[in-house]
Amino acid sequence: MEKATPPVKLGDEIPVLVKTAYMPIDPNARNVIHTDDYARDFGMRGALIGGSQLLSYILEMLYGYFGNNWYSQGRIKVSYVGGGAINGDVLTAHGRLREVQPEAAEERLWLDVWLSNQTGDRVAVGEASCTQPGPTTP
Repeated sequence: MEKATPPVKLGDEIPVLVKTAYMPIDPNARNVIHTDDYARDFGMRGALIGGSQLLSYILEMLYGYFGNNWYSQGRIKVSYVGGGAINGDVLTAHGRLREVQPEAAEERLWLDVWLSNQTGDRVAVGEASCTQPGPTTP
């Protein structure tokens, strides 16, 4: 079933998604930045949440907006910025419509996407796009 999306205008935000970050900490992790002691030794607040976990919050927001169409028509590119996220951070996924391009009988919506923590600092930034049915003509 395809999800119907309401019309939006440039600059509008799609519905946000709020999650409390959590990732089990393995003291024997292969990538030691995901362990408390190592991360703190290098000035982090604690073990960093993995990038795939952070990306999943943005993807869940996009699926919530575009529905099943996201699986076949969605595109995303993100970068991780700032100090990352740790367990207990409250993260909010955002998407703001930047551009609409005609594509066959559809439109491709381009969004700026980001993930911010409880203090408003961004921990991931990027862009995403997906097609949806084009506007109907009277």
